[in-house]
Amino acid sequence: MIKNKIFRHLILFTTIPLLIIATFICIFMYQKNTKDVRDEITDKLNGTIDSINETLVKYIDKSSYIITNQYLIHHIQKDYSNDLEQMVYFMDNINAMIGEAYTDNVKSPYIIHAYNETLFAGKFVEGMDSMEGNESARRAMKAQPTEIVWEPEATLKNGLKYITFYRNIVNIHQSVGILEVNIPYNALETKMDTVGVPENGFMYSYNEKGSLLYMVNLTNRSITDISEVTPKAYIMVSGTVKSGHTITAATPKKVVHLKNLITFAVVSFFFLIYIALMLLASKITAQKITGNMESFINKIKRNDNMLLHDDLIQIKGSDEVSILKLKFKELISRMNEMYKEMVSVKLANSAMEIELLQARINPHLLYNSLSVIKWTALWNKDRKTVELIDAMTKYYRTALSKGNNIISIASELDMIHEYVQINRFAHSASYELQIEVDEGIMDCYTLKHLLQPIVENSVLHGLNGQGEGARVIIKGYREQADIVFEVSDNGRGMEPETIAQIMNFNFTSGYGGYGVRNVMKRIQAYYGHNYGLHIESEVGSGTKVIVRIEGLSEQQLKERMQSSISPE
Repeated sequence: MIKNKIFRHLILFTTIPLLIIATFICIFMYQKNTKDVRDEITDKLNGTIDSINETLVKYIDKSSYIITNQYLIHHIQKDYSNDLEQMVYFMDNINAMIGEAYTDNVKSPYIIHAYNETLFAGKFVEGMDSMEGNESARRAMKAQPTEIVWEPEATLKNGLKYITFYRNIVNIHQSVGILEVNIPYNALETKMDTVGVPENGFMYSYNEKGSLLYMVNLTNRSITDISEVTPKAYIMVSGTVKSGHTITAATPKKVVHLKNLITFAVVSFFFLIYIALMLLASKITAQKITGNMESFINKIKRNDNMLLHDDLIQIKGSDEVSILKLKFKELISRMNEMYKEMVSVKLANSAMEIELLQARINPHLLYNSLSVIKWTALWNKDRKTVELIDAMTKYYRTALSKGNNIISIASELDMIHEYVQINRFAHSASYELQIEVDEGIMDCYTLKHLLQPIVENSVLHGLNGQGEGARVIIKGYREQADIVFEVSDNGRGMEPETIAQIMNFNFTSGYGGYGVRNVMKRIQAYYGHNYGLHIESEVGSGTKVIVRIEGLSEQQLKERMQSSISPE
């Protein structure tokens, strides 16, 4: 029913835009929630990295002060083998210089490893033999004073974990010792605990080799292997501190999923409310639009007389449905009038067919009549009349040909020859006809009157009044599987607009009348739309009509005529 269709279309056209908007909102909120979480953990991570780097910079600055102190560089090279008091004095000055608190179990964070064997080991000084086998210390010995060599692994001293780096102590271009700096790792862990852990997430640090150094975990899961933390399940942001260690802050994606689920639930709730309202509104709207129309259609179904007696259709109001009723009533009225006219025409045609059958011309009567006229002309020695009668007899014998619509090309050309001969007598004009057709196609078959209407237009319209030198040339040849005819004359020619009208079936007088249109339609009906006519003409220079047909045998052409492709 139309009401149901309107109802469905209203629902469809109002739901699809909202569904697109709802989808866009969900996608937008998903991206926004993900960005918000990522921005949050990025802020946490950056705050932690800045705080840790601030701590590391303090130790780096202090180490720069120590390794560039000229007093230290000068006295670390002195020979204290015979001057113990001077060495004690030097140790006290180093204590004052470094000034870091220490306990009995933990040495100072700053330890000087000197090459000077006369310098005893103390709270801040150790010999180079303690650096034996230490790859990082070995690299520091060859490094520039400005270069910092970090220990990749966390170091353990008396059960405590440190981040350690080394710097070369150089006097001009000679290394005089190595400064070892041990930064308590718990100072960095405190930064991670207090600054960087995102809500419901965790933060961990690891070295260049991927070994876990420390983790702050606020999730419900116990994660000890950082390989378990993958971008598939977590939103992760990483950064590097000055020590070369990487710190990663991560939040489970389920946090984002939960936010997206809440967003989806809210959008779905409003979407369902909208759908419910639209269902109600669409139903009411469809009923209002189609109620009057459905009532009218039901009346027509119940009363068939309304279609035969349009005066029974009552129209009230001026709305759209009333206008449709009015148009429908006018249409029914016209159909009833046309029906009456068709009945009258059918009766008239039946009567005419009876009259035509009664007055049908017998071809033998025509030939016998022409024969009597011919013998009368011979008796009167009227040679021209005899020639005219012979031409007419030959022409009509081919033209009538017992109703057969298929003839050979040779017969078509003979009929044209006799037609031109008849026109010479009829118009007292000298028309020259030249036929240049390949012998190889003479036995091929074509539709009767394929070329005759074209020649007729050349004679009656192109060459009419031409006088001496009027000429029609017919050329015919085979082009692959097709047969091509060229019918040209040296008559008055045509304008391009006239050619366009003929090809579009819009020209009803003069050149290209019914005959040419009939030829064009028959060619397309039997041979297809790839075949037909092409007209070339120039005013004052004549006209050429090119006819292209498919080279078919008589049997093939008969099958075409009996098939679904029939002439109009």
